[in-house]
Amino acid sequence: MTILAHVAAIALLLWNHAGSMPVLPPPPADRTQLLLLPPRAPQVPLEDIVAPTPSMAAAVQHQKPEPPRDLPKTPPRDAANWVIPPPTPPQPRTDAPAPLQQQASVAASPPSPPLPPGPSEATPGRESWEGRVMAQLERFRRYPHAARARRHEGVVQVRVTLSRDGHLLALSVEKSSGYAMLDQAALDTFRRAEPLPAVPDDRPAPVELSFPVEFFIR
Repeated sequence: MTILAHVAAIALLLWNHAGSMPVLPPPPADRTQLLLLPPRAPQVPLEDIVAPTPSMAAAVQHQKPEPPRDLPKTPPRDAANWVIPPPTPPQPRTDAPAPLQQQASVAASPPSPPLPPGPSEATPGRESWEGRVMAQLERFRRYPHAARARRHEGVVQVRVTLSRDGHLLALSVEKSSGYAMLDQAALDTFRRAEPLPAVPDDRPAPVELSFPVEFFIR
């Protein structure tokens, strides 16, 4: 009975104490805040670190630069020892005596031998044998009627070889006038005028000459 009385007394005390304690509100619920972070950059893979091998270390040691060599220093030249050469005097020009030397060489050289006579070229109006030949050719020259009607003009250079007595040995057109009728008329002029004046005795024979035969409308 005594134990029950003690239990009942303790229970009464606990009930009174529980009724006297204030009622506290429930604690607020925890709020979670979410923050949006920027995307992370992709991680760059680190290169594999290779431990140096003995051969690599030896190669590095061999590649060490050599210490600079001591070059011989050139002693500075003393300004007092410098010698400035005197200016070279102008040399006299030797161009002036050149004409004198040339004249002396020309005077000392023997005269050249005369060239052998070549075929001469006759020109009208000369008081010579060629002039008499040209005068005779002029008397026998005939202007072709067809060439005159077509207004053909020109000069025919005729090469002729004559004997001592003035006869034709060879006859040819050396330079054409550009018209076949005039060239043929020039050759016919020599044939009609044969024999031409005889070659003088002081000239070699047979003789080869070139005569111009002109055809112009006046």
